[in-house]
Formats: sequence, structure tokens, C-alpha cells
Amino acid sequence: MGHSQCVQNFGFGLIKRILYTRNDIHSYESVEMNLRSVGVGLGFLVAASVAQAAYTININQSGANVVITGSGSVDTSSMTALTTIGLCAIGDGLISSSALCIGTETTADQFDNVLTPSLSGLSTSTVAGASSSGPGVYIVGADLYLPENYVSASPISNSTTFTGTTLAALGLTVGTRSLFVPSGDEIIINIGLAPVAPPTPASIPTLSDYGLLGMTSIMAMLGIAAVRLKRS
Repeated sequence: MGHSQCVQNFGFGLIKRILYTRNDIHSYESVEMNLRSVGVGLGFLVAASVAQAAYTININQSGANVVITGSGSVDTSSMTALTTIGLCAIGDGLISSSALCIGTETTADQFDNVLTPSLSGLSTSTVAGASSSGPGVYIVGADLYLPENYVSASPISNSTTFTGTTLAALGLTVGTRSLFVPSGDEIIINIGLAPVAPPTPASIPTLSDYGLLGMTSIMAMLGIAAVRLKRS
């Protein structure tokens, strides 16, 4: 069972225990206290509904070429762009030991020292791409460059092709790397694996869903309280 599911189950369990096992509801003060407890349970449900997004990079052999594709999004809400510069100075991307540029040369916003861990030992060669598509994304060391005026969490789709080469010739090792930005979003680099789509964030219930759940809980508790007050 995943962490999110465990937290969600705990939230539902907490509300259920409050509604069906509490025996001390004899006053409106205790009703108020129990309603606050229901709020805690709802908080757990909210937390369980949020999932981190990811920008996924797949590097694979495609015939006589190596193709890098990128897709997904990055939450930049907790990051501040240092400056705006030309992206990686190579028109169609590049790959090197500590740098990876995907997409077509554009002006980019630099987010300085935001990646953990920093990128290193990726390739034994420095090679420029032969063709590309989509907006440029550039990773160098711990720095991240995104298209100028990038809107946080908006989708990115891009690619770069290196012609007449192989994963081995580029000194790439099959496997997966993960880099993280301050928001907790993940940049995943898959090398020599079947193309992997970025994870889809768990659906987040609308405000009306939470309102309905909260209202149902409150009405049930008030009903129980009224019955017990009447009997006491």
C-alpha cells in the first residue's frame, strides 16, 4: 500500500472513530471539540490527494541515432529565476558529463543551485544535437534553465536527436537518475529503458467534494449529539 493510500485510510479512519465510537458528547462544547477533530481527519484526506509532478527525460537508441525526449512539468513556485540568458548556446541541445540540454535553443530563465543532487558523470562525451523540437530545457550541475516566463507546473514536451551514434559511444550507462527541485518535484532521467511517461498526479477532489464530506460528517455528529443530549 502506498504512502498516499495509508494517509488517506488514516483520515477516513479518524473520522469514522469520531462519529461512531465517541461516548463523551454531552454538551455543545464537546460537539465543537469533535468537529475540530473531524477537521484534522479532513486535513489528512487533503494531504493524501496531492501528488508531486515530474518532468521525465527518456534517452534511448532509435535505429542509428540516440533520441532524448522530455515531457511533464516542474513546480517552480518555490524558486526564483536569477537571470534570463540564451539557452545552452547550442541550437539543438547537447549532452556532456554534467549537462543535458533538450529542445530548441530559446531564451531561458536560470534557476541557480536548485537541483539535488547536482548532475554529474552523465556522459563521457560532449556532443551537440543534430535536430530538435519543443522549448529548451537545460540542466547543468545544480542549475536548471526553463523557457523564459515559464508558468509553474505547465506542461513541457521536447526532444533532441543525436545522429549516427549510440548510447555506448556517448558513454551513457543504462539506468535511472532522479533530481529534485525545492518544491519536491522530480526530474527523472531514464537511460536505455523503455520510454517511461511522467507519473500522473493523483486527482484532487474539488472544493465541493470536500464540502460535501465535511457537511455529511458535521450533520452526522450533530444528530448523534442531539440524541445523546436528549437521553441524558
